[in-house]
Amino acid sequence: MKRRNPFSLQARIERAMAEVERARQPRRIGVSAGFLAKGALFSALVAVGVVALASRFSVAIAGQAELCLPPYRVWIIDKYETEPARGAIFAFKSRGLGPLFADGTTIVKVLDGLPGDRVTVTEESTRINDQVIASGLQVARQYGFDPQRYVRQGVIEADRYWFFGRTADSFDSRYWGSVASHQIIGRAYPLW
Repeated sequence: MKRRNPFSLQARIERAMAEVERARQPRRIGVSAGFLAKGALFSALVAVGVVALASRFSVAIAGQAELCLPPYRVWIIDKYETEPARGAIFAFKSRGLGPLFADGTTIVKVLDGLPGDRVTVTEESTRINDQVIASGLQVARQYGFDPQRYVRQGVIEADRYWFFGRTADSFDSRYWGSVASHQIIGRAYPLW
């Protein structure tokens, strides 16, 4: 029996023809049970991750033309961070802020007043513990309300908080007072 030289020209031609023939054969598309199991497991893990993220985080988008915490319009809210902290930015659900905001609207403001703090609102400024937090009552004038309607002083009640924007035209606690702790959604972090 004659042995064929695997390096000969004839052997190379035969290998190339065999490769062409294999390429012309219809391919069987088969999915193994292992592949399906891995795909199902991956899909389940992704779904659980999405649900976990959605249960902890949400997004708030400022829809008004004038921003009260410029330059940010989009915020991510960590619903697990609800411990009030002075100077931190929080999101809360509005209640009784009509006609500017319907009940349940997500509002993002800076928490400046804690229970027991002394608040003084005058036409010139709003002070918490004698520190100026906001200037004037521009929103009252803008909507044709008598600014005297909002002039007052007192102590923030237990389980209530005062929130402010950082612009003169922010509609905040100087107009509507305090927010109950159960209205707080969580701490807000600016995205853009």
